Amino acid sequence: MKRTFQHIAARTLLAAGLALGLASTAHAGPEDWESPEAIVHALYETISADAGAKRDWDRYRALFLDGARLSVAMDSSIGSGIMGMDSEELITQTESAYAATGFHEIPLVTKVEQHGLLASVMSSFEIRLRPSDKEPLMRGLNHFQLLNDGERWWIVSNVGTVETPTSPLPEAFQLTTRGGAK
Repeated sequence: MKRTFQHIAARTLLAAGLALGLASTAHAGPEDWESPEAIVHALYETISADAGAKRDWDRYRALFLDGARLSVAMDSSIGSGIMGMDSEELITQTESAYAATGFHEIPLVTKVEQHGLLASVMSSFEIRLRPSDKEPLMRGLNHFQLLNDGERWWIVSNVGTVETPTSPLPEAFQLTTRGGAK
């Protein structure tokens, strides 16, 4: 009898420990993927950090469906063409290019079209090394494709482009003043 009681007590403690562990994991980001807007804004938050600050790359990784792709079309003095990568390659690129300077991708205007478990999110953004910089380094437009597995939203792909003098942000995605849509 004593052995059975110890066995039941051990199983109960193990189950309680697992439940607490899962509960603490659940706090790592369910609010990040509860809606198309939430997951896109979580992406902007996780990629942005001041110089020398550590980003929460585990939170970032949790936003993407396995195999998700990110691609950016550029036409600038830095280079032209399409740069494609997966989420791990973006982490490496961000750490090597911006760890010492800081990098903030700040959403401007976000618009969602949703049909059931599919969502398409267009979001204009600006890049600043520090949020307090008077002018952005650049602005652009992201197009996120999202799917919901019945429990949460996932980023499946993100394609974007950087604004140029001959291709400014569409009127509907511009701001008249920082923080307010036209």
